[in-house]
Amino acid sequence: MSVLPLRRRFGYRINMIGAALAQHTLLRVQREFGLNVAEYRILNTLAAFDSPSIRDIARNSQLDKAHVTRALAGLIRRGLVTQIVDERDRRLRVVALTAAGWRIAAAFGPFQLERQKRLERRLTASELRVFWQVLDRLSNEADQILAEEIALGGRRRRGASAATRAIARSSRKAVRID
Repeated sequence: MSVLPLRRRFGYRINMIGAALAQHTLLRVQREFGLNVAEYRILNTLAAFDSPSIRDIARNSQLDKAHVTRALAGLIRRGLVTQIVDERDRRLRVVALTAAGWRIAAAFGPFQLERQKRLERRLTASELRVFWQVLDRLSNEADQILAEEIALGGRRRRGASAATRAIARSSRKAVRID
């Protein structure tokens, strides 16, 4: 049986790029805004969506609901976010940016654009067009692979062995991409 070298595996390379970008983000947002990566992702999500629930924030920021809840508590204490009980379903909380939260989220734009342009400069215009096409295809195929596994009875996290859960926890640390 032949084993594909790590550097030739899509998941490994994409995770390594994601980990480097996430670490860069962490260092930058800590230095400039006093935020951690979870807080940064939550502020970005709140800026992009109209009053999402905690469940929506978790899904769009690649964080679990408990992590979102803990990070939101800090953002609320700092006056960057508000949280209101949903009148239709009192179990739900609707979260929104305050004016101060909007100012910080708006300040992310130049940093995000600067990094995006720097990465894009490494490719020609033609390579960049092909890259986005290839990335779309790989994203769609990865979604299909996941859907097929779920259809076969696979579950995302529940019912996994202790070893599988440990692998999943360590993988999630590397997968979190801002």
